[in-house]
This record gives sequence, structure tokens and C-alpha cells, in this order.
Amino acid sequence: MKILIFISLLSMSLFAHKLNLFTDYEDGTLYINAYFANGNGCQHCDVKIKSLDGKILNQLKTNKDGEANLDIKNKKFIVIVDAMGGHIARKVISLNDDETTIENKNNKNLIIKSDLQKENEKLKAKVKLLQQELQYLNFAKIIFALLVIVGIFYFLKRVKK
Repeated sequence: MKILIFISLLSMSLFAHKLNLFTDYEDGTLYINAYFANGNGCQHCDVKIKSLDGKILNQLKTNKDGEANLDIKNKKFIVIVDAMGGHIARKVISLNDDETTIENKNNKNLIIKSDLQKENEKLKAKVKLLQQELQYLNFAKIIFALLVIVGIFYFLKRVKK
């Protein structure tokens, strides 16, 4: 019975520290965003940019939000984020000429930067609100987990008698 409880508790936290890696390439700049499964950024994590043959092209660290920016000219490379403790995320990036140069042949495809900035401000406000809600939800999950543990011990005590 104890083993079953231990395995179930262990399985609930398997993905709690999974490291996710998101990259975007625009105008010669590589934008890197590393975050854990709970949405928290990978703070001050090591980021290595390697060529396909394993040579280190650049090394940097993420900021407090788990973001890093880098100007890069290579077309094919590997991004490796190391959060220590065995949490590593890798992504092979292969760019073609269409992705590295932006050509706006039609005026329909033009997006005005001020519109993007306005939209970005709206999204940032929503993200802050969601982060606050997530904090409240995390607190509720902690309380629920403690109640479950107390209930399990109560049940085990009743079964022993």
C-alpha cells in the first residue's frame, strides 16, 4: 500500500521540471526563451550555440525571465539550454534564405510596428494577470495536496486499528 502511494505521488511530479525551449529568428537575431513546465522562466541558465560539428559558436546566459537574444549569421546550428541538475533542452535550427531575409512584395503583408507594439502591451497585461492567477492557483494546489496527505495518513491510521 505504501509503495502504491509513493509511486502515485512520484508520478504526479514527473513533468514538474521539464525544460521547454522556444526559439525565433528575425532580422539576423535569434530570440531564445527557456521555461519550465509550470511557466516559470529558466533564470540565469547557460545557453550554448554550437555548430553541427560540435564547435561552440557562442555562450550566454538567460535573464530573469528565461530569455536571451543573439545576433547570429550561421544558417545551421544547435541551441542548448542547461538549467543544471540534468535539465537540458536542445534544438537544431536550420535556416534557409527565405527565413533570413524579409521581403515585403505586397503592401498587404506589411505590419505596422506601432500596431504590433500596442498588441504587445495588451498581451503583456494579460500575461501579468494570468501570472497572478497562477500564483493563487499554486497556493490552492499546495493546500489541496496537504489535505490529501492528511487524509491519507488518517485513512492509514484507521486501517491499522
